[in-house]
Amino acid sequence: MKKMDEMDRNIQLRSKEWGYHTAMLALAGWSLFNSFRTLTEGMAYNPLPGLILCAAVCIQGLSQSMIKRKMIAGDEEYREPNRLLWGIICAVIAAVVVVSVGTYFMMRV
Repeated sequence: MKKMDEMDRNIQLRSKEWGYHTAMLALAGWSLFNSFRTLTEGMAYNPLPGLILCAAVCIQGLSQSMIKRKMIAGDEEYREPNRLLWGIICAVIAAVVVVSVGTYFMMRV
């Protein structure tokens, strides 16, 4: 395996970016199509594409925050609150709210 230079790394990074965006658009389209069919045809809802989409977006955001935190660790010029911890806390709170509201509406029906 040959060592990649800057141009090869840039090409690989751009191709991964296109692949990631294509996968996200496909999952979003699949989620919307599934929701549409559930509402119009009364089919059973399949949460798998939505869960994969949410997991991918959360992992991307958390890893970006973690990598940024590692890069500025030890640098006196950049001091910011721990956004990774706040991101995890906000995600847990959002999940609790969504599950609570969903359970409430399911119990009312």
